[in-house]
Formats: sequence, structure tokens, C-alpha cells
Amino acid sequence: MTTPKTRLIGATAIAALALAGALVAWQASSDSPADLAQLSDNDKLEILNSGDADAISELLEAEEAAAQAHFARERLERQKREAEIEVERAEAKVRGAAYWDSFDPDSIDLTGFDFSMAEVGLRDERRAMLDNASFVTDFERASDLNYSRSKFDCDPSRYRRIDRVLTREAPLPMPTDASDVARVLDYLADRAALQTGDCSCATQTVPIEKGWRLLSRLANDPSSETISGSFAKDRAMNEIAILFRTALDVEARSFCERG
Repeated sequence: MTTPKTRLIGATAIAALALAGALVAWQASSDSPADLAQLSDNDKLEILNSGDADAISELLEAEEAAAQAHFARERLERQKREAEIEVERAEAKVRGAAYWDSFDPDSIDLTGFDFSMAEVGLRDERRAMLDNASFVTDFERASDLNYSRSKFDCDPSRYRRIDRVLTREAPLPMPTDASDVARVLDYLADRAALQTGDCSCATQTVPIEKGWRLLSRLANDPSSETISGSFAKDRAMNEIAILFRTALDVEARSFCERG
């Protein structure tokens, strides 16, 4: 029969042997105390249950060092990503400035444009009409994707600035609101991406004044004179803005998804 003292000695011996085995395995595979943190969970548990204060202290120190090293690596990776985004942001800003500074909204061909386009109800008929519309066909498409979508938000406040433009500019013959301007801006962004092959924020951040200029041309089109009544004019302007928003949307999204 095994006495309690014998059982205690046996348990202590087994724990000591397990601890020794864990330490030998660690020493054989590492040259640094920090590598102690690389032991398996079972080996770490053996050390913690061993009662060996020095071994436990070394393990805890190694775990702390490993945690600090992990946090330092994460911080460096985050800083690296942030630096890369800042570089991309600066490059996109330069490209966008070069493109939009030279872009003239008056250069868009509106030949054949008519407010009656807004009255086309059938989806297939409207798509066929848009595919042949001058403001869809009057520019050359880039054959390759030169810059994919940016990894950062282009300009989260740009649409909030539309109200300031509406307040500053004289009213147009057709009633316009912030949504109309935003939709025309999206049309110009899609157009620029397809033309330049640049789907980044360089072409997505359209100057609001460019959109306002195009919207002004639409509102002053002679075909608007056939529309009477404020409600009818408001509805027609809204429908035309939606028409421009959807004119290049599918094509631009498909093109930009190549990246």
C-alpha cells in the first residue's frame, strides 16, 4: 500500500521531471529567455504548477516580453500602413488637381439632350437611350486600370459643402437641390475614372463647382422651357440628375473592380 508521503514524493518527482523536460525542451530550442514564451500551453502549465519560483518568474518575464514585442510589431505595422496611405493620399491629390484643373464642364457634349429623356419609363429603353447619349459617348475610355480604388475615404465632407455652393450661386431656371448636384458629381467621377483609368480619390473627389457648372448647363437647356409648373420642373430636374448618375455607374464600377 502506498503511503500519503510516498504519493506526495511521487507527485513531486513527476512534477519535477515534467518541469525539467519542459525546461530542457525550451533550452534546446532557444537562445533567448523570450523564447520561453514559445513553449506549448501544456509546458507552460507544467512550469506554473511546478512551484519553481525562478522558472515561473522567467516564464512570466518571457510572456511579458513577447506581449510587448507583439504590440510593438502591431504598432509599427499600423504606422507603416498609415504612412503608405498618406503617400497615396498625397499622390492622388496631385493627380486629381492636375485632371480637374484642366477639366472644362462646358466640353461635355450635350448634343441631342432633351428633358424628355426623363420621361422614358421602360428600363431597357432608357438604357439603350443612355448608351447612345452624347454625354456617354463623347470621350475615349482608358484601356487599362492605372490606379485602383483608394484605401481611404476620398473626402467625407465634400457633399456637405454643396449647400454652401447652392447658397452662393444664383438660382437656376430649373429648381435644384443638393441631391441633384451630388448626382452630377458622381457622373463626373465615373466619367473621369473611365477616361483616365484612375479609380482612386484623384478622380472621385470632383470639385463641386464643376458639377454646378454642368447642372447649370442642363437647367438652362432650351428644352426646359416646355415644362411649366414648379412641381413639374422640380420633378424633371430630379429625374435628369438621376439619369446622369446612372449613365456611367455600372460601366465605371465594372471597370474599377478589375483592381
